[in-house]
Amino acid sequence: MLTNLPNFLEAITAYKKRAGIEAMFKDCKSGGYNLEASKASNERATRLVLLIAIADTFSTLKGQSIR
Repeated sequence: MLTNLPNFLEAITAYKKRAGIEAMFKDCKSGGYNLEASKASNERATRLVLLIAIADTFSTLKGQSIR
């Protein structure tokens, strides 16, 4: 892995964060949510994204508690 960050651990942490963000964008655009094809108004789309974020957070926390 090539990076301009000062140490390897910092680079791995940044990469993990970015990977999660990229996965979320894929889900929102062309994945299961398909928001790009949605005809929702700006306000409605914002509410939908907020609901998706809450559901994703809940699912993640629930999954971590099961481990």
